[in-house]
Amino acid sequence: MLLTFLLLTPVVVALLCLVARPRILLEALNVAGFAIGLGLGLKLVRTVLARDGAAVTAWGEFLRADALSAWMGLLISVVALISVIYAVGYFRRDLAAGAVTAQRVREFYVLTPLFATGMLLVVLANNLGVMWAAVEITALSSVLLVALYNHPTSLEAAWKYIMLGSVGLVLALFGTIFAYAAAVSPSAGTALPSFNWSRLLAMAPQLDPNLVRLAFIFVLVGYGTKAGLAPMHTWLPDAHSEAPSPTSAMLSGVSLKIAVYALLRFHILTAACLGADFSRHLLLGFGLCSMVLAGPFILTQKNLKRMLAYSSLEHVGLICAAVGLNAPLAVFGALLHMGYHALTKPVLFFAAGNIHQHYHTLDFRRIGGGLAHTMPATALALGLAAVAVSGLPPFGLFVSELTILAGGFASGHVWVSVVMLASLFVVFCGVLNKLAGLVLGPVRADAPPRQPMAVGRVVAMSLPLVALLLFSLWVPASLRQLLELAASIIHGTP
Repeated sequence: MLLTFLLLTPVVVALLCLVARPRILLEALNVAGFAIGLGLGLKLVRTVLARDGAAVTAWGEFLRADALSAWMGLLISVVALISVIYAVGYFRRDLAAGAVTAQRVREFYVLTPLFATGMLLVVLANNLGVMWAAVEITALSSVLLVALYNHPTSLEAAWKYIMLGSVGLVLALFGTIFAYAAAVSPSAGTALPSFNWSRLLAMAPQLDPNLVRLAFIFVLVGYGTKAGLAPMHTWLPDAHSEAPSPTSAMLSGVSLKIAVYALLRFHILTAACLGADFSRHLLLGFGLCSMVLAGPFILTQKNLKRMLAYSSLEHVGLICAAVGLNAPLAVFGALLHMGYHALTKPVLFFAAGNIHQHYHTLDFRRIGGGLAHTMPATALALGLAAVAVSGLPPFGLFVSELTILAGGFASGHVWVSVVMLASLFVVFCGVLNKLAGLVLGPVRADAPPRQPMAVGRVVAMSLPLVALLLFSLWVPASLRQLLELAASIIHGTP
């Protein structure tokens, strides 16, 4: 019942928001629903740990959650909750300014739970076909959120997102079909094989190796497009920059990682059939390409949200490259990095949303600098998050990046680790240079006057920063155990 409740809670919230009338009720339903979801996510983590990592199942194994699923479900619940908390003050200000209509705000509060439902179904579905359909649900709901403001630029970004995303999902569908076809041949003369990932993994040595290779290539390009891996990433900066900031936070904080999760499930299956080298080399190549490409775009970027989008490209590339190293320490670091990044990136997009509403632009030159004087609370949150996302201590991204690099050097991947380190350094220089100028640079003479910030928005930016700092300095034994179990699933070790 736990998995059922976790999956159905955001569905109920979306349905209630369809009929709810007062805006305050829409806000309360979303915040309460995602708070319940977070509680259920924590309970799922405890349940998986209590079973020593054994998967929790429901509906005849239609739903299945192991340690990797529980970790991803927890991240979805956390980011969704802080995003809707921030959205309360964000949309109230937009409504007051006439930047958005009440109907559009209602759409946000209906579509956001559906977006979360799709992501939860991705990580809880055992059937690979259902997982693909769930990724499609996340794409359809999020593209409507990207187009929420109905501006020409947001509509263009939404069309670009849906066109490239659809092509990617078609390729992922072909890969999913090829994976099933790989299981049909060994089962010839008997009943058709199950399409459940757990059943396919159990019979992985008997799968047709040629079809498995073909399946992974199609899936890598398909889900890699949804994950924003280079060179399939071109939709990402447009969608992130045009979406409402709460949606941008969910896109960057968890949605990209959900596509990476789908890739990891196929990587595990491919490695069990062919050995790890085939899929890990492809993940390593696309991951390094994404990291190397992100740096120059960040250094030359003129738009704050687009710069943050290219930063997401670099971090997703790092996660895939870390898995591609196939070292237990690097895989553990990749999972740890997912968590720290999921706490950091929403703060950056929340700060960008505050800046956009205050200055009515995201262009670095038009904003100028001096946020420490004109928007002190936002400047503080932006500065701390910038330090964190750049990989500086004492924040956890420093630990996770160091763990990945240590795993790479220890496993003999010296040159790969050097390239990763160089890419991280370029991004570090670009992000800190751009954001330090915003926070500490001189104030423009025509800068808007200081305005107080709503308490809810301060809370939404503070909570993830406090959690990030806490878990950077102290990783609970239960969380470490969960990550070790999830890393063993990816690495294929018992």
